Amino acid sequence: MKKVLLSLSLISLSLASGQSWTPQGIKQATSFAPREISIVDANTVWISIYDGSGANTYPKTFSKTVDGTNWTSGTVTGPVSAALVGDISAVDANTAWVVTAPSTGTNGNGIWKTTNGGAAWTRQGTTSAPYSSASFANVIYFWDANEGFTAGDPVGSAFQIFRTTNGGTTWTAVANAPAPLAGVEYGLTGVKTVTGNSVWLGTTKGRILRSNDRGATWTAHVTPALDFGGGSAGGGVDGSSAKMAFKDANNGLLIAIDNEVDAVMYSTTDGGANWNPVEATGTWFFGDLTYVPGTANTYVTTGINSNAAQGTGSAYTRDGGLTWTIIDNIAGASGGQRGTVSFLNSTTGWCGFFSDGPTGSAGIFKFVGDLSLAVNEASAKANLQVYPNPAVDVVNLTANKEIKSVNIYDLSGKKVKSVNDAKQINVSNLAKGTYILQAYYGNGSVENTKFIKK
Repeated sequence: MKKVLLSLSLISLSLASGQSWTPQGIKQATSFAPREISIVDANTVWISIYDGSGANTYPKTFSKTVDGTNWTSGTVTGPVSAALVGDISAVDANTAWVVTAPSTGTNGNGIWKTTNGGAAWTRQGTTSAPYSSASFANVIYFWDANEGFTAGDPVGSAFQIFRTTNGGTTWTAVANAPAPLAGVEYGLTGVKTVTGNSVWLGTTKGRILRSNDRGATWTAHVTPALDFGGGSAGGGVDGSSAKMAFKDANNGLLIAIDNEVDAVMYSTTDGGANWNPVEATGTWFFGDLTYVPGTANTYVTTGINSNAAQGTGSAYTRDGGLTWTIIDNIAGASGGQRGTVSFLNSTTGWCGFFSDGPTGSAGIFKFVGDLSLAVNEASAKANLQVYPNPAVDVVNLTANKEIKSVNIYDLSGKKVKSVNDAKQINVSNLAKGTYILQAYYGNGSVENTKFIKK
């Protein structure tokens, strides 16, 4: 997508209860932007860089902050000119890894490590090792200074996936790596989600490759997405892409995007093996999606495509995708663009924008607020009460607003019951468990609450 850089005066709009973003300068060339964000702690963050101008250059740069506010730019020394610097993973202010792939030809695969804050980078292995020249290195992640994994495109009958337990000095190929589907199926740069010991990777055929043991063993699952973003040149579908995020080994959200402007949200409760549509209310975006660690069920979406109906901006949900609250939104304007997003906890997170030059003050946004305390104002004033709770046969509803209709969802986001003008609902046919009850009021507002079916 072509990016348009507007004045920062247009991008400070904040609509959610105390939630906002504040711009920070990443000290990169004009129009360069964060490709991937690696948050170490509240002060230490590293980002890899891409050229957002549409000039198709391949920056060998990175930026980092060690105080959570001020950023410095550096150069990834070593990779050949045809190499694309893709994913990045850091474990402290000094130690980080990047993975590179060939932008043209077959020369460019590599893993590069710094132990001095980015002043110098050393290739791990020789030539393109551990990758073969026929592959394309896509992602890298380290849990600590020793244990990590990297994954790339398939070569022959399996995706190339490698693990290390000594900080990358040696890499071991995963023996049971998934096979690609017949025809063309590739991985994608930076398309990964890691939560605890669990890893998910997206492919150009809309599949996810999943590991629950830090990349030692893998399974593959089909998703509702047609493509995680490769387009027809990568065996996928032009205009189709997807975003995913997981809060634990089982529960997560997926956004399947079609024609670059239409999207459907899905949820899973079994790690991605099965997906159900989410009937979400409120405005959400599909530029990127992330779970907020340490929260019960909070996710954040960002929007970068100004052609989308909801424009650009960001929003959060505290109930696993059922209800969304806007943080900021400028419909149809690229000044509100919000790109790659990542959170450390409910008060600390960053999302990408575009640099306004090496001495500028733009390029990334830092979150301001506390998502664990965020409350929808309309909901707070309704005082919805559900009783008895837990319930056996019926639940009763009271509120200081007119209740027009009620939907009940299980925790996967699947709607299991819908009634109109209900003050008492029969739930005897529901299975035992926890449910989200969503009340629609006559003034157009929505309120959610939980109840337990015994």
